[in-house]
Amino acid sequence: MNNVIYKQIYDLDKTGISIHYYTQRGEYTPPHWHSALELHYALNGTGEIIFEKKKHALVSGEFLLVDSNVIHHTQCARVSMGISIYVSRDFLKKYIPDLDAYRLECSRETLEREKLESYLKICEMMKELPRMYILQPTGYEMRCEAIVMEVMFVLMNEFAVREIREESTKDARVMERLNEINAYVREHYKETISLEAISSSLGLSREYFCRFFKQHMGINYARHVNLVRLVHIYDDIVNTQDNIMVIAEKHGFTNYKLFTRMFREIYGCTPSSLRKQ
Repeated sequence: MNNVIYKQIYDLDKTGISIHYYTQRGEYTPPHWHSALELHYALNGTGEIIFEKKKHALVSGEFLLVDSNVIHHTQCARVSMGISIYVSRDFLKKYIPDLDAYRLECSRETLEREKLESYLKICEMMKELPRMYILQPTGYEMRCEAIVMEVMFVLMNEFAVREIREESTKDARVMERLNEINAYVREHYKETISLEAISSSLGLSREYFCRFFKQHMGINYARHVNLVRLVHIYDDIVNTQDNIMVIAEKHGFTNYKLFTRMFREIYGCTPSSLRKQ
């Protein structure tokens, strides 16, 4: 797992709950998935989370839930203050042993009228998290995790749908293959990765690989690789004083025009203006 792209969930196995606060623009994660439940709450600005081939809006004062193992990517370039919360499924199974029998779905766009009060109740709970983080009273981390647990209690009782989901051998093979692709990209993203190279490494034809990747990840392979590169580049621009051209080339971007266009698209600013900020 890449620490730059997924650094906010690295300690889930230890804690069960990970709360990530961010106060600068540019929160973006390329298409990925994980077993943890993921919640996003925007304090200021707007963004979107793309999953199940739909764009779901993230608006100030509201939250959005992404269920386990759903391929998604977040684009919150216009969110200047927000919270990402990750809750381990294994952690929740201590309290809900049959958790795998439930599907969770909760967003303002799909909200039923009778669920509005419960949704707004969760939004009010979320408001307490940044206040605790800023004031940091004694035991504030304990209080923050207690709030998340209360949120999960409401979600399970108001927004969980019981269904029997049997993972087929085909589904397991798809996820295994996607894991192999992501591992290859993490190892080689700095290089010029040809479709022939990655498809042959998986024992697939180029044409089948392209169809498979677009079908399951929602974007084409070349764009995905460039998005992974952008996340590393963003991190270096923020945390180093290295020349931006040098940073881009170090992470595999040789087409500077394409790099600046995609950077502005994803992060809402140019690389040089980010450096000035």
